[in-house]
Amino acid sequence: MFRPLVCAFAMTAALAAVPVRAEAPKGLDKVSHIVVLFLENRSFDNLFGDYPGAEGIAEALKANAFLQRDKAGGAYNALPAPIGEGAFDVSDNPKDVRATAWPRLPNAPFAIDKTFPKLDHAVAPTRDLVHRFYTNRAQIHGGANDRFAAFSDAGGLAMGYYSKAVMERSHLWRLARENTLADRFFMGAFGGSFLNHIYLVCGCGPTFADPDPSYRSKLDKDGDPLPLASKPGYLEDWRVTAKADGDIAINTIQSVYLNNGHQEALLPPQTQPTIGDRLSDKGVNWAWYSDGFDLAAHPARSERETRHLQRGLRFQWHHQPFAMFKRFDPASLTGFADRLMHLRDGATLDADIAAGRLPAVSFYKPSGPLNQHPGYANLRAGDERVAQVAAALDASPMKNSYVLVVTYDENGGFWDHVAPPMGAAAGDRADFLGPGSRIPTIIVSPFARKGGVDHTEYQTGSILKLIAERFALEPLPGKRVQAVNSLAKALRLE
Repeated sequence: MFRPLVCAFAMTAALAAVPVRAEAPKGLDKVSHIVVLFLENRSFDNLFGDYPGAEGIAEALKANAFLQRDKAGGAYNALPAPIGEGAFDVSDNPKDVRATAWPRLPNAPFAIDKTFPKLDHAVAPTRDLVHRFYTNRAQIHGGANDRFAAFSDAGGLAMGYYSKAVMERSHLWRLARENTLADRFFMGAFGGSFLNHIYLVCGCGPTFADPDPSYRSKLDKDGDPLPLASKPGYLEDWRVTAKADGDIAINTIQSVYLNNGHQEALLPPQTQPTIGDRLSDKGVNWAWYSDGFDLAAHPARSERETRHLQRGLRFQWHHQPFAMFKRFDPASLTGFADRLMHLRDGATLDADIAAGRLPAVSFYKPSGPLNQHPGYANLRAGDERVAQVAAALDASPMKNSYVLVVTYDENGGFWDHVAPPMGAAAGDRADFLGPGSRIPTIIVSPFARKGGVDHTEYQTGSILKLIAERFALEPLPGKRVQAVNSLAKALRLE
């Protein structure tokens, strides 16, 4: 007697679980090409903390939202020194720069260029800073953002930023002034580059079933990574989540399909739907451009080519997200064909732009020296590469109809004072994976709101939503990628 009613409820629940295709904003069909330029490891405050009109360092100081605390909750008397290596102890720096001493600094954000005025900060990179999943979550500390120094091998360097005096001459700031800067754009997932590259293409976390126990992260009762007993200042924040959190690969790991042959742990084939799948299903051409990809994928490289890949291009194997999915298995005929069609060497990008051959959706991953990653890249080279791509698009056949999104994978361990969406108040805009800290994002386009700062809340998934809306794609299955604001909100389309 009750079966029809039960069936009706079951059908209603099933329909509610099906992702609903988002209706594209009026005028979005004017956009012919979407290009995502993915840089590395900078928080918003680190590069844009002094940007006029943006939520930056001045607001943090006014709100007293900057004090750093140790793991026991006590405020530091001074920012702690980096552990093991100096702030500028990087192989590319001259010997005297590498030996730069750490001064006593107040417990507050500091301008790196003003604290070390004798250095050329456009070309002298700082050391790398730890940037891992549970570490970033512990640093954010429920939105207080008060444990960046405590949970970092770089100590107080995490509080460093570049002042207006340095940044106002950059192409990044120029493009922001001429287009739109988003000052509430959060990285898709906590932690580092590997996970955030995966999130960029699928709005999901990579699975790693039944991992070796040594790959598992280890947490204390509060969910913070345990200290590593054998190495003071380091944490047990490893490749895979703690057992209680499931089987998700969270920190740097290479793929079974693309690796340098030197890593003991390799990510199993991934099968989750990606934005590439959705585009292909709809017949929309797309590509992932990565500097050095053809050489990395070449099975018979010479020793000289391998050295160039490692030392010249500084190719990052874990920055190639699509190559981690079964669809691009080069051992299968269809996988090899899909890799050849969609995973392209970055060396062809400029020519494709100039000739009007650029796919409707393109992602571009610059080589190591051009991605602005602390430790192995400076600010200037990446800044110039961004300007080159923007200028090429402005001179291309699609000059009146493109959208270029210049953004970063994650914060690189640098402090940011704005709390990401979290908890019940965020609803579906937050989940176990994130979002993490705020990152710089510039929307460069003839449709951009010129010279403005967009205070709308966005996340990495907002890029996926923009693509899905523009090409009327079936949405990706994750709740969060459907709940976030589309980056289309940053465009003037009327």
